[in-house]
Amino acid sequence: MSKKAKVLIVDDDLELLSTMSRYLELKGIDVVTKGSGEEAAKIIENENFNLIILDIVLPGASGIEILKSIKAKKPEQKVIVMTAMLSIENTISALREGAVEYLLKPFSSMEYIWTVIEEYL
Repeated sequence: MSKKAKVLIVDDDLELLSTMSRYLELKGIDVVTKGSGEEAAKIIENENFNLIILDIVLPGASGIEILKSIKAKKPEQKVIVMTAMLSIENTISALREGAVEYLLKPFSSMEYIWTVIEEYL
């Protein structure tokens, strides 16, 4: 029997966290959610995740700052960044810092998000 994949989702949009969490749990994923960069940084220090899904615009520390911190400590960690504010600078920064994907919110469907997530689990 294989171990369940564990995903961390970090976003300050509680409705999005709830929707994504429920959807991924139905797919058999163990999901942890956090609403700020500080909360994410704390849990990333102490737990391992198959995948981290990280919003760029967060209260406290930005998603790019969190991404840099993650990659400095765990360079192999797969991170997908997402944002509702498309910016070429943020896109380039996220990819240069090691994000595996850059997603624009709102999502067209949870099925689309699942195809992206599934690729990195």
